[in-house]
Amino acid sequence: MSRKWLVAGGGISGLAAAQALQASGHDYVLLERCPAVGGLTRTTQVEDFCFDYTGHFLHLRRFPSPSQIPFAHLNDGDWETVERKSYFFAGGRLINAPIQYHLGELPDELRKECEASYNARPAADGKIEGFREFIVSGFGQAVADRFLIPQNEKTMATPLGRLSIGAVKRFFPQPDEQRIRAGFANEAVETAEYNSTFWYPKRGGIDVLTRGLAQGLKSVATNEEIIGIDLERRVVSTSAGRSIQWEKMLPSIPLKALCKLTRDPQLVAAAEQLSHSSTISFNFGVRGKLPSELKDAHWVYVPDRDIPFYRFGCYSNISPAMSSSGYSAVYVEVGVPGGEIDGTDIASKLQTEVIAALEKLGWVKSEDIVCTVAHIIRCAYVHHTPERDQLVRDILSRLNAAGIHPIGRYGLWD
Repeated sequence: MSRKWLVAGGGISGLAAAQALQASGHDYVLLERCPAVGGLTRTTQVEDFCFDYTGHFLHLRRFPSPSQIPFAHLNDGDWETVERKSYFFAGGRLINAPIQYHLGELPDELRKECEASYNARPAADGKIEGFREFIVSGFGQAVADRFLIPQNEKTMATPLGRLSIGAVKRFFPQPDEQRIRAGFANEAVETAEYNSTFWYPKRGGIDVLTRGLAQGLKSVATNEEIIGIDLERRVVSTSAGRSIQWEKMLPSIPLKALCKLTRDPQLVAAAEQLSHSSTISFNFGVRGKLPSELKDAHWVYVPDRDIPFYRFGCYSNISPAMSSSGYSAVYVEVGVPGGEIDGTDIASKLQTEVIAALEKLGWVKSEDIVCTVAHIIRCAYVHHTPERDQLVRDILSRLNAAGIHPIGRYGLWD
């Protein structure tokens, strides 16, 4: 079998690519290894609850509203804009996020320690090379050690000393001295972060986006996994026993996994040097309302290293339709080094630790949990190590020569 275009992976990048190819009249096929398309942008419905694979919210930079997204077949009336309510659990209380701009909300002694440390922070002489150095020089040692370093190390599941400045990008708030000083004084300085507001479906979870992008596609094969890639012949072998030849391939498969499928020594060796974290998202259907301190919280960052999860979130605070009346739909996220995910005891050990931590915090009682769903995200956060940029350039050059052009967050290892 031969196709001019082969789209590998049915997440939102792959679906959008397939839509664009179909609209242009190209001969294509999309292969998705799972029973349904959507990748990580999916929603599981269990009885009275909807659980996204993890906290997924729609941030638009190029388009004014969901209906303007090309090929997505969305109706603005099915969505609502949400003003972010996010917090940081610090000093035994919830502090508005980003914490570095709300340090005046900390208990007094802790605030004084952080302010003194900020005043004594090391000068950023020359070029800042690493993520850890960026945090310490920008926010001071106390804020770094108590909050920002543990939070990000729990999330990324790696020491921050391994990560380059490329790990910062637009998602991490910059060290704005005016805002930091105002935060110490409990004075607001209005500056919007990229996710200050976001779009979310009124009902059905983030899967509404996936269903829209999948609408009308005519050449999609689910439950068919690519198990081998022959670069010279430009042929993939699939779990369905098919061999499919391509002229151009657009894979959103994580780059590290894609390289291994080629069995090309050069690509496999380069891929071994790439690293990432995995995330295990525990979703709980909870009887009753959450404690008053969480009544409006969309998500809460949790830097305490004694607590297994790095973030707690509440779907039903974002959209009441995510649970039936009298119940709450919540989730927590646990970071694990990518190489350790298969050896992690999720069901009997980690889930027990997560529930015990929720009880200790007073956020959820175990007897109120009526439903549990665990989602495993094998490739969650790409590690921007100093060697990452050159490795990715070399890998993409080799793949491009064979007509393979990776797309999406994980295909481009970004």
